[in-house]
Amino acid sequence: MELLETADGSLTLRHEVLGELYHSDRGAVGEAEHVYIRAGLDRALKERTAVSVFEVGFGTGLNGWLTCLRAQETGVKIDYRAVDLYPVGMATVRQLNYTSDPVFTTLHDLPWDGLPHTVSEYFTLTKYEADLLSFDFVSLKGCFDVVYFDAFTPDVQPELWSEEVMRRMYAILGPGGALTTYSAKGTVKRALRTAGFEVFRLPGALGKRHMLRAVKSL
Repeated sequence: MELLETADGSLTLRHEVLGELYHSDRGAVGEAEHVYIRAGLDRALKERTAVSVFEVGFGTGLNGWLTCLRAQETGVKIDYRAVDLYPVGMATVRQLNYTSDPVFTTLHDLPWDGLPHTVSEYFTLTKYEADLLSFDFVSLKGCFDVVYFDAFTPDVQPELWSEEVMRRMYAILGPGGALTTYSAKGTVKRALRTAGFEVFRLPGALGKRHMLRAVKSL
């Protein structure tokens, strides 16, 4: 993995095979806060006393750590689950400069065993080392309030942004739940709408024109 500094000073990674960045080069932390925390999680926190989150692409763990912080700040219990086929190794994690908070390392230290692990009074983490395309979502139907869809871009992994995948995301969300993603590509919008979502185009992070929030009807 190649480490790169983004415009806000936080680091990101470049995938050695796909050549893709894990975050926007305009700012790793800034993008995560804008797309997933403010546009996704905060909406759910206003409406619920407990929140469940599913993340596609655990990656550097940045979204997970920021969500854990929000749980501590608000006192709202968050059940966080993430799937990733190629988890980032600890040697690389230790080079990231997001925080000195030991909780960040704890999130990575926890095993990829598909079991819930208590991180704090307000945050539980479950990690699945699995391929999104073959992952068994049947038992998770209607379980989540928020989906962070943070896969690599549809240009390099179009199969992860397909209509079929978005139907699965729709199925695991409860009524009124929402998926947020950095991509506002036309094919992504169409896949989401075909899956049943009401799709909203929002201002993107750090100067990017647009991002998407897709909501499941009540």
